[in-house]
Amino acid sequence: MTVVQASLDSSVHKGMNCIDCHADLAGTVDYPHKETAEHVQCGTCHSDVNDVYVNSAHGTASKNNPNAPTCASCHGKHNILSAQNPLAMTSGKNLPVTCSSCHSKLALKPDPDIRIADSYDRYMRGIHAEGISKGIGSAATCNDCHGMHDLRKASDPKSLANKMNIPSTCAKCHNDIYIQYSRGIHGKALAAGILDAPNCTDCHGEHEILEISNPNSPVNASNISDFVCSKCHNDPRIVEKYGLAKGKFSSYQDSYHGLAVKGGSVKAANCASCHMAHEILPASNKASSINRVNLTATCQKCHPQATEAFATSYSHNTAEAEFHRLDTWVRNIYIFAIILIIGGMIGHNLIIFGRYVVEKHRSNKAQPTVERFTAGMVFQHMVLTIAFIALVITGFALKYSDAWWVKILNVVGIYEGARGVIHRIAAVFLMYISVHHAVFLLFTRRGKSELKAFMPVKDDVSNLKKNLLYFLGKSNERPRFDQYDYTEKGEYWALVWGTFVMALTGFILWFPTFFTGFLPAWIVKIAETVHLYEAWLATLAIAVFHFFFVIFHPDQYPMSLTWITGKMTVESCKHHHPLWYERITGDKADTDHESRPKGEQATKH
Repeated sequence: MTVVQASLDSSVHKGMNCIDCHADLAGTVDYPHKETAEHVQCGTCHSDVNDVYVNSAHGTASKNNPNAPTCASCHGKHNILSAQNPLAMTSGKNLPVTCSSCHSKLALKPDPDIRIADSYDRYMRGIHAEGISKGIGSAATCNDCHGMHDLRKASDPKSLANKMNIPSTCAKCHNDIYIQYSRGIHGKALAAGILDAPNCTDCHGEHEILEISNPNSPVNASNISDFVCSKCHNDPRIVEKYGLAKGKFSSYQDSYHGLAVKGGSVKAANCASCHMAHEILPASNKASSINRVNLTATCQKCHPQATEAFATSYSHNTAEAEFHRLDTWVRNIYIFAIILIIGGMIGHNLIIFGRYVVEKHRSNKAQPTVERFTAGMVFQHMVLTIAFIALVITGFALKYSDAWWVKILNVVGIYEGARGVIHRIAAVFLMYISVHHAVFLLFTRRGKSELKAFMPVKDDVSNLKKNLLYFLGKSNERPRFDQYDYTEKGEYWALVWGTFVMALTGFILWFPTFFTGFLPAWIVKIAETVHLYEAWLATLAIAVFHFFFVIFHPDQYPMSLTWITGKMTVESCKHHHPLWYERITGDKADTDHESRPKGEQATKH
């Protein structure tokens, strides 16, 4: 390395000689001197600063961590400039970049001691870095919050970044806010040594401090309630520890304000709208914005016509307020009424629906029929149906445990433990019936015939086109389907594929320790994702497509009974599967096939 005189002349060390720092080179007559000089002891001249540094977090780390910074790491080596020089590594504008030489993702990822690897990246996205980039001299840089040579660990009571000291650290720039915070309940609690009390960074973030108007800021109007205040006021441990009234945050979430904010409103009141942002005081304090004497004025900030009665119509005091006890009674009465009335309606309609099913069954029995499914096929379908429904309910109940229908399961005693057992039993039945069905297809004459009928053929494509053109009113020709139409074939093979995927991923989730013994660890998470979305795909396909053709289609009202009886009427067979009818009977399917209204469609049985 070659050092020119000019680099020294422009530094704060102008006028000094090389050997003033490199004492080991004093008296050297040979030139060039040895390639590697001994480490420079800056403390020889800067003993006061060195004494501070050795007791700092950096100085302590330098004893056993090779990544710990030295004087040169921050100040440079030969061209050391004053911190007031805009070009200096330690100037306010350049200091974040200097610190990032260590405090960046790449540099600290492998570090054994420091795990906050993205502090620089987060800082550069914040409002402070934005201020520096705009040339605002008062914008906070690294040493404003962490100190310089005396930088200490956050756990050190003397550290500027210690939880107890952060408010006073921020006060160097935000003194007006600090005064408000100190008067508030949070500031008083922290000053009393209650470490659960939030300080500035608990609400605003640490390095990535964003402007309040930024939608990504935790204290933005759309985020502050759910992502800041709820951290403490919806935490059962804190509520219990400090004797706070239970249910206050949930009562806000259930109110119009909470629901509107959750729905994306930026005008609806959040926690800070009523309680203030920094000078938060208990309702018993006459200076509090929610004290009875001030509450109406607080409401009038959004509701100019608000009266005292209006102001007291909403409160968090769910346990004490008389009108909330009345509200509970009214709510319980309505819940009972809904269960009784709607339950009665459902029962009433089921009786009517059942009558139509019975009448259709009697009508079908009075007509000539053909066998669509054997008794064994009906059994297979029945087991599949029960297993599928059980798997859907118990599987989605785990993923969406807060859903109203899951709460009903909990009420009747079917908690997650029981649901897990039911889910696995249903999975075993699904596997059993899959094997049963495979044996049926491969080793019985009827099964082989069914498998052949389900195989896709070229006519399926032309039949799809004909069917769509017919129902779009573009053609008078309807397709002549064989034993199974293109929709039934598609559903069948989708079922085969879905069962294979769900079984494979299900077994991985059931026995993760076994599978991760020879597969990469990510296989469990991938299996979980595939299992969930394949379940959604299967459930929606059944609900939207299959149920339409066998239940909701006008031709099938109230439902096709083939899945129960295994039979379909000759007329229905002639109309929907004319090619199959002609093949199994040898008779011509001479029906009103071409004259039916265009609102009808080939349906499943």
